[in-house]
Amino acid sequence: MRVYLVRHAEAVDRIGTMTDSARYLTARGRASFREAAARFRETGATPAFLFTSPCIRAVQTAEILSEAVRHEGAVIVAPQLSPGFDADGLNAVLDECPGAREVALVGHEPDLGRLLTLLLDLKTAYAMRKGAIAAVDVPDSGNRSQGTFAWLLSGENRISEISGLSG
Repeated sequence: MRVYLVRHAEAVDRIGTMTDSARYLTARGRASFREAAARFRETGATPAFLFTSPCIRAVQTAEILSEAVRHEGAVIVAPQLSPGFDADGLNAVLDECPGAREVALVGHEPDLGRLLTLLLDLKTAYAMRKGAIAAVDVPDSGNRSQGTFAWLLSGENRISEISGLSG
């Protein structure tokens, strides 16, 4: 199964009594992620399921991604993708979509970077940039603690190799 780990786009900083979960995308964040989502579509990605953290900035990012790939299903809010998402959360979410070939998960740092570091057995911790999308192949079922790197969209670059991969 190919899993797309998507870090939400740039969001406003907390102001006043705003909660972290209420932070929303900036205009620049929306615009830059529309470009990233268009490049994602050009990869031929067709996620059967699109899950997102319940935080507003992640939901907005997921909606932009859904529109870009012309996703016909719902954007599914998954509490497991809230800050604190980990390998157990990954397994729980992916267990909800047996038989799917591609699944997109929209979440947060440092969770996605930690998960990518674990899945790829990286020698040093990896941190995903805002709006970045990593494609990782994981087993269809069971314990998905190991994966195979496919590619990373970060900024204007499509990266086919991450330094620090163990060998």
